[in-house]
Formats: sequence, C-alpha cells, structure tokens
Amino acid sequence: MKISIITVCKNAEPHLEQSIKSVVDQSHRNLQYIIVDGKSTDLTLNIIKKYSSKIDTVISERDSGIYNAMNKALRYVKGDIVHFLNSDDRFFDNEILIDIDNEFKTNPNAEVIYGNVIIRTDDKEKLIKYDRIEKKYFYKNTICHQALFIKKNLYDLIGSFDENFPIHADVDWLMKAYFKYNAKFHYFDRNICHYSSEGFSSNPIYAEKHKYDRQEISSKYFLEAKVKLSIKRFLIKMGLYN
Repeated sequence: MKISIITVCKNAEPHLEQSIKSVVDQSHRNLQYIIVDGKSTDLTLNIIKKYSSKIDTVISERDSGIYNAMNKALRYVKGDIVHFLNSDDRFFDNEILIDIDNEFKTNPNAEVIYGNVIIRTDDKEKLIKYDRIEKKYFYKNTICHQALFIKKNLYDLIGSFDENFPIHADVDWLMKAYFKYNAKFHYFDRNICHYSSEGFSSNPIYAEKHKYDRQEISSKYFLEAKVKLSIKRFLIKMGLYN
C-alpha cells in the first residue's frame, strides 16, 4: 500500500532534520512525502532542500494555522494511507511503515489503525498506549494524530479539518469519524513515534480556548458536555464567567 506522510512546519530548524530522516530512512519504499512550510524565516527551507530528492511535494507559503496547512497537504495525497508527523516528531524506528502496511493487509476492514506514542516533556519520556478506547474515552480525551494511520478514502468521505477549531480540529475530525461515520478503528500494539508535548495546543496562552473548543466538540456527542456548555455560554452572556 502507498503511504502518504505529511509534515507541516514553520521555523522548525531545531528538530526538522531528525523528523525528515525518520521518514526518508524508512524500509517501506512505497511512500509519498509531503512537507508544507508556513514561509519559514530560519533555516527550515535549507534543511528541506537538503532532502529534496526524497520529498515528493514541498509547499512553502503563508497559512492561517496548522490545520490550514494540513488541509493544503490533503489535496496532494496520492497514497492509500495518510499519516501526519509533526516537524518535532520522529518515527520510533525504520520498520514502522512496513508493519503498518502489513497490519492494514491483515485487517482489511480497518479504516483507522492507531498505535502507541512516546511523549516527550521536559526531557522525560512517557509511553502512551491507547489500548482501551471506547465511546466514553472521547468525552475528555482523544488519540493524538501522531498515533494514527487513516485510509485516504475516509478523508474523502468526511472531508478536511474544520478550521473553526484552531486548536482541536484533529479531535473534531476524529470524533466525526468515530461517532458520525462509524469508522472502523483498530488498535495495533506497536510504538509509532516519539512526539513532543510542547506544540501549539499546549501553549498556556490558549488554555481557555483549548477548554472551550474541546467542550464544544464533545457537546455534539455527549449530553453532559452539551449541558455544561449551555451553562457556560449563559454565564458568559451574563458576564458572570471568568
């Protein structure tokens, strides 16, 4: 199966090369690699140019946010399977795409295959295993997109990321797939990648927006979240919410 790997970046000089190398060094060769750069002003484009012979598509232009860049990339996907690997993430080893290919072949009905990730925080690493996912899990949690491999035809069915959720558009998309479209999820007990917890969504500046958007998304599928959101909106309207 052809696998499309997408990396979106902006001023990603410190970590981008290790991310690129983890893709181009994969043993699986039926691979499409797409990089979308947000018009970087550091040495990001120099790093990309160094590996240009192994990158299928490079887009470098201004965007309105990470999900705008991810949506741009989806227009260029030619693979059967899609994976988003951030510029400060890297695959666990060079065999992961071969194993993912085999896992889809073993489970042909699966539309979303997800595994484990190793999260980096303050020079510490923690293994996250998504091995017990059920409906109630999504009330406050999600599967990070670095753990996911998704069939392209599911993106064709559901559409792109909703850019009205600048922090949680991937959460919104995944919950649509799970609840609205009844997509077939399959857990693969395999370490997928190392990823950083210090991205855009973790910035404390966006903490309130983070909570509000997450609750709005959950309210589509959980009555409790819908009630809490209605109360919060009322309090905001009355000037009683801080």
